[in-house]
Amino acid sequence: MSPGERIDYTADDGSGSFCTTGYVYTGTNDHSYAITAGHCHTEDGGRVIAQISGATGYFVATVVAPARTGGPDYGLIDFGPRVASRTATDTVAFAATASPLTPNVGDTVCRLGVSSGTHCGAVAYTYGDDQFMTTGMPASVAGDSGGPVWITDDDGTAHIVGIWLGENSSADNSRRYGRFASLRAALNTLT
Repeated sequence: MSPGERIDYTADDGSGSFCTTGYVYTGTNDHSYAITAGHCHTEDGGRVIAQISGATGYFVATVVAPARTGGPDYGLIDFGPRVASRTATDTVAFAATASPLTPNVGDTVCRLGVSSGTHCGAVAYTYGDDQFMTTGMPASVAGDSGGPVWITDDDGTAHIVGIWLGENSSADNSRRYGRFASLRAALNTLT
């Protein structure tokens, strides 16, 4: 398992959707966990299958604030024991960290989604308590939700700072912004 992997969610009623893993770690119980966007969990129950690793898991926690509040939008998936958690994808080597950085307005951030790939832009402003808005990235595509958002330090190390959520428009619809949730807040909320 690694950040940026496609996950397919199938609800108990057979309906389904897909998203991207944003952050993967091994818990103190030796289970592999992934954090994705909470809105990827559309119904109670169901299961998640990671496309590359084939691991099967279940949402064990989901927190989604009302729309347009800038609040939490996180889902925690337990893939159980004996699933290898990797700290790198094929294209980005992410630093392992227990205490994620917090991005600042003006920072360059990049995101990875299974539908649209990797794109970079800038943090435009904070949104509510848990989210950040970005500019300079192309439109988000279904399936990108939940993917990793990162900053790269001077030595080229990528640090995951957020979970991609999609986009919002300004009140008059004249501007489109990308949107991501804080990884630090997600870990504080879900673990």
